Amino acid sequence: MNNLIQIKKWDDIHAAIILMAFTLSFYLENIIFLVISAFSSFLFLILSQKKFLSQYRPFGGWANWITFSRLLLLLGVSFFHYLLSPLSLFFSFGAVIMLDVIDGAIARKKNLQSDFGLYFDMETDALFVLLVAFVLYTENMIPVWVFIPGLLRYINVAIYSIFRLPAKKEPKRKYASYIAGFLFLALILPFIIPANFSIPILAIASIAVIFSFIISFIQYLKADPL
Repeated sequence: MNNLIQIKKWDDIHAAIILMAFTLSFYLENIIFLVISAFSSFLFLILSQKKFLSQYRPFGGWANWITFSRLLLLLGVSFFHYLLSPLSLFFSFGAVIMLDVIDGAIARKKNLQSDFGLYFDMETDALFVLLVAFVLYTENMIPVWVFIPGLLRYINVAIYSIFRLPAKKEPKRKYASYIAGFLFLALILPFIIPANFSIPILAIASIAVIFSFIISFIQYLKADPL
C-alpha cells in the first residue's frame, strides 16, 4: 500500500510537470519541452521504483518493458514528427497502440499486474493522447479543442492535488478501456482520412472521454481512502 501512495505522489508531481511543459511547448510552438519533461518524469518513476521492479525477471517484467518500449517510440515519433509523412505518423502511432494492447495481454496472462504497471501504462496512455493531439495541432490537421481530451488526465490529477482530496486507488472501469481505444483510433485517423470525416469522429470520442472522467470522479469520491 505504501508503494501505491508513493506512486500517487509521483502522479501528482508528474501532472504538474506535464502541464507546465505543455504550456511552454504550446507558447513556443515546440514539442521538445514536452517530450523531454515527460521522459525525465517517467525515468524518475522507474528509478524510484527500482527495488520493487527488481523482483521481476527480467527487471520490471516483460509487460513493463513493452510499456517502456512504446513510451520511447511515442516520444521519438513525436519529437521527429516533422520529418515523417502523415502515413508514416499513422503507422508509427498505430504501432504504439498495438504495443498497448500487447502489454496488457501479457500482464494478464503472466499475472504481472501491479500498481506500478497500472500507473505506468495509464500515464503513458495519457501522454499518447496529449502528444498526438500536439502533433495534429502543429500539422494544422485539427482545431485547438483537440487538447481538451489530451489535458483532461493531468487537470484531473491536479484538481485532486490542489484541493487535497484523499489518496484513493482508482477504480477499474472496463468501459473506460473501450472509450480510450476509440479515442486512440480517432486521434490517428486524421493522418489518413479527410478532415470532414475525421474531425466529427474525434469530437464524438472526446465527448465520450469527458463523460468517462465525470463518472470516474463520482466513483473516486465514493471510494475508500488508501
